[in-house]
Amino acid sequence: MISNKYFAVLAAAGLTISGSAFAQGVPPIPQSSPAATVVPGTQATLPSANLQAVSGGKNILSASSPGTLGADGVPSIENAQAGNVAGLTYYCTHHKLVLGTSPIVAARTLAKRPDIQNDQFYSLGGKGLLQTAGGNVFDISTLPKDKRVMTCNDLVKKAQSLGDSAVVGH
Repeated sequence: MISNKYFAVLAAAGLTISGSAFAQGVPPIPQSSPAATVVPGTQATLPSANLQAVSGGKNILSASSPGTLGADGVPSIENAQAGNVAGLTYYCTHHKLVLGTSPIVAARTLAKRPDIQNDQFYSLGGKGLLQTAGGNVFDISTLPKDKRVMTCNDLVKKAQSLGDSAVVGH
């Protein structure tokens, strides 16, 4: 009979192996420096390490920044380009804000495109930063969880449509 201690070690090894198999299939998000979390009620400036990635060195907006959220309480994803959508879809799956294989497939499909692999906004998307109008980025981690889930569901739909349009073109 296997003792509880050995069972726990075997279970942990199994999780490690299954997690590494998943990690091998998704291109890594370049990590120059972690993005600082923006405290609700504030508007932080973009860290200097990321200034080159955002045109003009604009701000990181939060859920409490005036005019950043629509009537439904979520930010617009209209200005997010394919690289940013791919990174954010990865962020959403990694943080378990969307579940299932469809979001993973959508993220992988976009991430394999040559124009996405060197896109600076892919890295920002992987940190939960959404491209907005005016060159600013919005930190989706400042949203309540239900609004993050809504935003992630919208991003997955956009990722799927961007991935489908890329397939049609070939």
